[in-house]
Amino acid sequence: MNTPAPVALWVSPVSNLAGVARHILDVARHGLPGWRLVVAAPEGPLLDELRGLDIPVHTLDVDQPVHRAVADLRGIIKRLDPHIVHSHLAKADFLATMAAVGLPVTLVSTEHHIPEDPRVFHSSKAKAWSRQSAHHARTRRVARLIAVSESTKRDMERYWRPGAPITVIKNGVDRTTAPPRSPGLRLLSLARLDAEKNIDATLRIFRQVRAQQPGATLTIAGTGPEADRLRAVARELGVDDAANFAGFVDAREALASHDVLVQPSRADNLSYTLLDAVNSGLGVVASDIGGNPEILPPRCLAPLSDESAMADAVIEQGLDVSKRPHLPDDIPTVSEMVDAVLDVYAELGLAPADLGRELATPVRAAKPAVSVVTAYYKNHATLGEQLDALVAQVDAPPFEVVVADNEGSARLARIVERYRGALDIRVVSANDVQGQCHARNVGVKAARGDVIAMSDADDVVGERWVATLHRVVSQTDVLATGMMRLDVINSEFVCRAKAVADGLDQVPHPYEQGPFSYLGYEVFVFGSNIGIRRSTYLELGGMNEAMLGGSEDVDFSWRLLESGRTIVVDPDATVHYRLRAGTYDAMTQGYRYSRAQLGLWRRSQLLGRPVRGMSFRWAVTETAKLPLAWAKAPGLSAEERFALAGRTGWITGNLAGQIAVRAPWYRPPEEPCSI
Repeated sequence: MNTPAPVALWVSPVSNLAGVARHILDVARHGLPGWRLVVAAPEGPLLDELRGLDIPVHTLDVDQPVHRAVADLRGIIKRLDPHIVHSHLAKADFLATMAAVGLPVTLVSTEHHIPEDPRVFHSSKAKAWSRQSAHHARTRRVARLIAVSESTKRDMERYWRPGAPITVIKNGVDRTTAPPRSPGLRLLSLARLDAEKNIDATLRIFRQVRAQQPGATLTIAGTGPEADRLRAVARELGVDDAANFAGFVDAREALASHDVLVQPSRADNLSYTLLDAVNSGLGVVASDIGGNPEILPPRCLAPLSDESAMADAVIEQGLDVSKRPHLPDDIPTVSEMVDAVLDVYAELGLAPADLGRELATPVRAAKPAVSVVTAYYKNHATLGEQLDALVAQVDAPPFEVVVADNEGSARLARIVERYRGALDIRVVSANDVQGQCHARNVGVKAARGDVIAMSDADDVVGERWVATLHRVVSQTDVLATGMMRLDVINSEFVCRAKAVADGLDQVPHPYEQGPFSYLGYEVFVFGSNIGIRRSTYLELGGMNEAMLGGSEDVDFSWRLLESGRTIVVDPDATVHYRLRAGTYDAMTQGYRYSRAQLGLWRRSQLLGRPVRGMSFRWAVTETAKLPLAWAKAPGLSAEERFALAGRTGWITGNLAGQIAVRAPWYRPPEEPCSI
C-alpha cells in the first residue's frame, strides 16, 4: 500500500501577485516531488491562482488580532498534521513560530526581503532593534533558514544573529531565448508605488535622460499609496508629458514593449523584476544594493546618491544593446530552485521513505558487465557531475552504478532519481559503520557485475573510463587504473597552488598524476580510480575498514601486489580528481593523510615490509619551523599560502602520527575481515 505523501504547509502573509507570490506559484506549478504542497494565505489573487492549479489552500486572515491569527493557523496545522511548516516573510514567520508551539512539526522559513538599512521599514532605531531581537528569538525555534541571496544571508547574520543555519537558495528563472532587441529609450519602472521603491529617483533620472535624449519615454507600471504624490512630482520635474502612469499592467507585455528597466530601489534582495528584465533582453539599471550585484554587472549599477551615473547607464544600454546584461550562471532554473528546497528538507531528515526503498532495486533485470561503485558521504554538491560523466560514457559495455550511502542521506534518493532513466543506478545502505572503506566494501558486495570500476562521488571520470577498465580487467586478473588529471575540474588558483606544492614553476597541461611509489616500498593505485575483478576484490578481503584517515588504497594495492598480481596503467582510464579548494580543507586533509600514513608504516613494519623509516626528529624539527613560516605568510602569494596550509597539515599530522604509533599502547589497524 502506498504511503500518503508528507505535507509541506507553506504560509504567506500576503496574497498580492508580487515577489513572494511569484515564488510560491513557481514552486506550485513545478511541484514538490514526493510532497503534498498546501498553502495558507489571505484571500486574494495568490489563492485564486493556486486553486486554478489544484493546490489545496487555507484562508488565513493575518490582519485580525495576533492571538486569533495564531489560533487559526494552529488549527490549520492540527488538521493537516504537516511534516513541515514553511513560512515566508516576517509576519508569517512569527505567526508560524507561535502557532507551532508544542506541535510535532519542523519549522523552515524563507527570508525574501531584509534591507541593508533596517530604518527603511522601521521609523526608529528602537523599533528596528526590537524587531531584530524578536527575529533572533524566533530563529532559535526554526530548524533551517533560507535566504534568497547572499546579501540577504549577510544581513540576517548581521542583524538577527540567528539560531539556525542559513541556506542560500536564489530565486529561480527559466531561461528564455529573448527576441532580437533594437536600440531604444522606452524606459520602464515595474514596481509597487511606495517609498521603498524610490520612484522619485526614477523620475529624476528620467529627467536627466530626457535632457540628453528628448525622445525618451517612461512608463510607471504599478499601483500603490504613492501614486498621487508621484504624479505631482512628475509635474514639478516637467516630465509628466512623457511619463505615463499606467497602473497595473501585464509584466510580460511591459517587458516586451520597453528597452530599459530602471529600478533605483532603497531595498532589494533578489528582485524577480530584475531577473525577468535581464531574461527578456532589456537593459537594466539599478541601485548598488542588496542582491542587485548578484544579478547585474557593475556597468548596470550605481550608488543611490549618483543619479547622473544611472542616467548615463540608461542611455548607454538603451542605445547599445551589446551593453545589456545576461543572467549569471548561478541563477538557478525553477527546477533547480525547487531541488534546492527539497535538499533543505532532506538535510533535516525529511524525505519520502518510499522513494529510498524503490531506489535500492536494480533498474534493469539483465546482469551488467561492470558495476561502478562509488561511496557517498555528504557529496550532494558533486555527485551529479560524476553521474553526468557516467551517462556520457563512450563504447562502454552494459554497466550499473551502485551508490553506497555512508551518510544515511535523506536527499541522496532524490538526487539519484533524476538519473534512473539514463543509468542502471541504485542506492545501497552503508551507514551502519563509518568510513569510506566500509561503503566501498558494501557496494562491491551488492554489485552484480563481474568487473568492479571504483571512483569517488566528488571526482569525474573520463568518457572512456568504464570501457577501458572493463577491457583491461576482462583480459587479465590485475588492478587496473589510469591517470588522475587535475587541470580540468579544479580552478586555476587551486591548480597553481598544487603546482607550487609540487615544486613546479607553472601548471603543466595536462596536469596528471599516476601511481606513486610509497614509503620506499611498492607503488599504489588511488582508490578513486580502480578497476578489478569482483572475485579478486572479495578474495583480498576488500579494503581495511579500520583505516579511516587514509592510506587504505595503499594498503589494498600492496596486498594485491603481494598476492602475485600486477598493476596495469592505461591512459584512457582517466579520472578528473577534485582537489580541496579551501585553505582549511587543504590543511585538514593533509593532516589526516599524513597521520594515517604513520599507521600504515607501523603496520607494514610489523608485517615485515621493507618500508622506509620515519624520523621523529624530522617531524619535531619541521613542526618547530612552522610558526616562522606563517609569520612570513603575509609576504607570500595566495598560492604559496595555500600550499603552506597543506604542508602544515602534512607536518603536524606526521608528528601526531609519530607520537601515536610510538606509544606503548598503540595497536595497528586490524587485518581486514573477509567480506
